[in-house]
Amino acid sequence: MADWSEIPEDIYRKIAVEHLENLEDFEAFKEVCSKWRYAVKGVNFCPSKNTQLPWLMLADPPNSPHRRFYSLSKQMFRKFNLPQLDDKEDDDHLRYFSSKGWLVSVSRMNRNITLFDPFSGKVIKPPSVPLDLMESAYEEWDDDDYLCFFWKFILSANSSCCDDFSVAMVFERTRKLAFWKPGEHKWTEPTVDFPTNIVYDVCYFKGEFYAIDNIGKVVAFGSGISKRQPRIVADLLAQGLVSNCSVNLYLVVVESSLLVIHRDVFLLEEEAKENEDYYWTKSFEIFELNVENGEAKRVKCVGDWAIFVGLNSTFSIEATSDIRGCRSNCIYFTDDCCEFYLGSGVSRGGGSDIGIYSLTEQKIIQRIYGGPSQFNFLTPPMWLELPRQTVQVAEIAKISPKN
Repeated sequence: MADWSEIPEDIYRKIAVEHLENLEDFEAFKEVCSKWRYAVKGVNFCPSKNTQLPWLMLADPPNSPHRRFYSLSKQMFRKFNLPQLDDKEDDDHLRYFSSKGWLVSVSRMNRNITLFDPFSGKVIKPPSVPLDLMESAYEEWDDDDYLCFFWKFILSANSSCCDDFSVAMVFERTRKLAFWKPGEHKWTEPTVDFPTNIVYDVCYFKGEFYAIDNIGKVVAFGSGISKRQPRIVADLLAQGLVSNCSVNLYLVVVESSLLVIHRDVFLLEEEAKENEDYYWTKSFEIFELNVENGEAKRVKCVGDWAIFVGLNSTFSIEATSDIRGCRSNCIYFTDDCCEFYLGSGVSRGGGSDIGIYSLTEQKIIQRIYGGPSQFNFLTPPMWLELPRQTVQVAEIAKISPKN
């Protein structure tokens, strides 16, 4: 029998780096013994295969020092300690979003925005958002304004691996857009008014940000922060593909194509009773958009890919047969229908509308996660896209669901 204590540390490191396929296995490797943990200390983990699945960020209390995550591949919980933010002590209203493997927190009291990488602990502090960017002058900045003000954040690239990135923010009740780039001292709005209604989603595609509004108008922006000259790319309403009362439209890049996702949500006409689901996702439609001529066509299949929608920036991953725990040709969705649960009077908040929609079967095939930390008004559960690039892995604690 081999004496494991005599094996050089570089062998353990080689095993971890070259043969482990996801972050969960990497963490389990570290838990075997102190020697194995020391051998991979400071190692930049990069899976040899593209098999890392997203995690579901749960809805813990806003003043909690950590966040819990549910692993799709391992069906287990993990806990990340949050970085110590400057406004943590005097502001426990922190709303969260995610993009490109980063979490974004926004505070109510000072409107502070913080980007942080939960793997490395790296923190980036963009400028706060001045109230004069808001269309309406509020006499008092209250909880309702705070919940409706911030809608979504989108990074152009993973800022752990690249210093050249931009951030697009969808904000205000009318869902306006602002942009920021490291080195800038303030958020910048487009230089001219752009012909959109209520912006629902933004994505970064071929060097530009693209936005879609609630009636299917797609607008592209230039690559320079100071030269955001918007232009209309497509009008799905004019093409008869969406209605003028569409709810929840998303933009996502799948391989080299830009897709529009339409989420159809059913809403009960009568006011919901306490603890009763009164809205839920019915179906999804997908359109492939030609950004050159503005034409869109309905597609029924995304092949060996899975799409993730929610309060996170919309993204897709490969879901081939060798990736356990992820279904191909499916849409994974979480509850981002804030206008429904905020106005319902249901005290538990959002979080019940979480599941998997099969494009093959044209129906919801599974409801995901009905355990603790499900409902929340500030931040219902959402997807965290784990980076595929090399990341410096921080310490993660494995916990049980009851914790």
